[in-house]
Amino acid sequence: MPIFGRNKSAPPTDEELRAAEVDLERIRQGGIPLGAEQRLKRIGDASTPFFTSDLSAKEYALAQASGLQPVAQVMGSSVVQHGWVGAQGGFYVTGEIRALSDPWNMARERAFQRLAQEAAFAGADGVIGIEINAGSVGDASNVELGVFGTAVRETTLPRRRDGQLGMCTLSGQEVDKLRRIGAEVRGVVGHTTVLSVQLGNQSSWVMNRGGMWGGGAQMNAEIIEIAQGVYDARNRVMLEVRRQGNAVEANNIVISTLRHTIEHHEYESAGFRYHYFHVTMNVLGTAIRLGAHAPHPAPLPAPMMSINLGA
Repeated sequence: MPIFGRNKSAPPTDEELRAAEVDLERIRQGGIPLGAEQRLKRIGDASTPFFTSDLSAKEYALAQASGLQPVAQVMGSSVVQHGWVGAQGGFYVTGEIRALSDPWNMARERAFQRLAQEAAFAGADGVIGIEINAGSVGDASNVELGVFGTAVRETTLPRRRDGQLGMCTLSGQEVDKLRRIGAEVRGVVGHTTVLSVQLGNQSSWVMNRGGMWGGGAQMNAEIIEIAQGVYDARNRVMLEVRRQGNAVEANNIVISTLRHTIEHHEYESAGFRYHYFHVTMNVLGTAIRLGAHAPHPAPLPAPMMSINLGA
């Protein structure tokens, strides 16, 4: 394992090897490296910590005006290899592919857990402006997720009674607007579903004639199984994020990401080509509670229109 910040030509010392093993075990248990924890605790102990963040100047100013003090940039990361797909991958099967859905949800859960740990060690009450980067390592179905945001401390409003962090994917400007209508950020919600959609004989026949990719069909034809698969995948993810929102006592959800991909696969049987598709639906949003507190720092003014008619 590489040891960073040292002479690469020298072998690692026993102390460095032990430190690396400690960090691996901490990550294995869902935690963060010891060095990161110690650095963030120093920030948490400081009354006016020096901080870094990815907030714009306008976001920083609005956060301060709303009573939120930025204290540190925080992150969380996870890489998950998918399990055995087997027959659920699409051959003769229509339904969710848990071996491909679960890695997304596991990686997201662990990445956000680590983000929350970093924010808690920094003495924060919430995280704003969370961004998520997704990729793959090795096999395209393996999932790598990284989440980044700015940890903030509440300086004006009462802290949440349940002691939980108010994490959100919203910008500083959006958080300020929510606070001005008395809304409270309750947490991030998200889910992924991967469905296998098997085409029927008629749709397979249309595709084999070139209706979608070959150009040989004589008329346009909708592949209804794919459309139904997209609707089904969306319904599944939205049911789950609503459940997550109810669990944190939210009464509204602001969706920041609702994205899907469709992958085409095919196989032959008895000289006939069959087609199936993998529909992946990702949703990420922020659970909020309207009417949680009095508007702060001041209610939003009524909309005004200015018309300049000239001299």
